[in-house]
Amino acid sequence: MYELKECPCCLSDELLVSDNEETVICSECGVIKRNGTWLIIEEKKLKATA
Repeated sequence: MYELKECPCCLSDELLVSDNEETVICSECGVIKRNGTWLIIEEKKLKATA
């Protein structure tokens, strides 16, 4: 696994890496990389009109 420098979502350098280096979690936004795949969940924003 190559060394990560920053989160692809929020660009934070505060990354938590598991002992086996298969899981990475961003401590700022919570984005997770598991088994080489980034799991990025985007919040859907609803627009209310009156």
